[in-house]
Amino acid sequence: MGFVYLPPVVARRVKAHEYLKTLDFAELADNPMCPRCERVACRDEGYSDNKNSRCPYCGAVGTMPVTLREYAAKMMYK
Repeated sequence: MGFVYLPPVVARRVKAHEYLKTLDFAELADNPMCPRCERVACRDEGYSDNKNSRCPYCGAVGTMPVTLREYAAKMMYK
């Protein structure tokens, strides 16, 4: 597993949430990204079926198909 490079602003947002601080990067990289606020979201009921997620920051709920790993690899940040 290599490094994942994120802009400093995105990295600060990821490290700000208490639950996400407890995860190691291997687990965190597989969490979905919120399309609204570009922060790491938490998996919700039905994640395995249709990628349902909930953002603890902005409250967005719905399908979030992009993971942190894909987000960083494809440089999808704004």
